[in-house]
Amino acid sequence: MEIKGKTVLVTGASSGMGAAIAKEMALAGAGELLLLARNENELKKVAAEIASLGGKARIYPVDLSNPDQVTAIAERIEGEAAVPDIIVNNAGSGQWKFLEDTSPKEIQDMMAVPYFAAAWLTRAFLPAMRARNSGHIVNISSVGSRFVWPGATAYIAARWAMRGLTQALRADLHGYRIGVTLYESGQVEPPYWAHNPGSRERIPKRT
Repeated sequence: MEIKGKTVLVTGASSGMGAAIAKEMALAGAGELLLLARNENELKKVAAEIASLGGKARIYPVDLSNPDQVTAIAERIEGEAAVPDIIVNNAGSGQWKFLEDTSPKEIQDMMAVPYFAAAWLTRAFLPAMRARNSGHIVNISSVGSRFVWPGATAYIAARWAMRGLTQALRADLHGYRIGVTLYESGQVEPPYWAHNPGSRERIPKRT
């Protein structure tokens, strides 16, 4: 995947892995970073850090769980910047709970981000990427899309949906010069743990 000089869009870019990915893309020579997340103030901080590294970033505050907002922000990006060369669907949320302890809204929210958000955003830019016949889509998930453990039912289901989306996109884009990558992370140290007490204790252990 060529990064130098490319327009790179990163979702969930206000903190954690998203912010780290955006900074690394800047260091790798990305032409412009498009940073998407809900928290405008945090996005501004990340954009300032990118500028200090010699990079260029635009911020786009948006609720990616809202399809109308996703459509509107994609149109705005095309008008103000460009169709991204690289899309990094990193935004994700979720709680590790047993299904009976998870409310219907929590189940819906966990599917909305990451899965729906990634599908809606990719869909918005895909026609232009096909017409251009170039680009790369990176979907960030977790090893929860490969195996399961107790007490994270809706979270795991959403990650399996991300893997299915990735594989289906590869089939759709066969013959195009558009790459599709699924990155599944092991344990990292994002703000997630502080916001979801009790989840760290459910990380599967090797025996």
